[in-house]
Amino acid sequence: MGSLILIRGQIPEMTPEQKERLEKLESIRDEDIDLSDIPEITHEEFKKFKRLRDKKDLWKKIKVRLVEE
Repeated sequence: MGSLILIRGQIPEMTPEQKERLEKLESIRDEDIDLSDIPEITHEEFKKFKRLRDKKDLWKKIKVRLVEE
């Protein structure tokens, strides 16, 4: 599991390039996203899926800790 520690007041600002990229992504409509290169999931593949039993399992992958300085 990876950890990320953010100190209040020291979160880095987004670069102009990051802001521009985010603005472009926000302006794209769902209908305009090309999904043709993603294969459809078959019924057999759906059968292999496992149901998430506990929401806590979602939080095991990343940990963020905010600390006062």
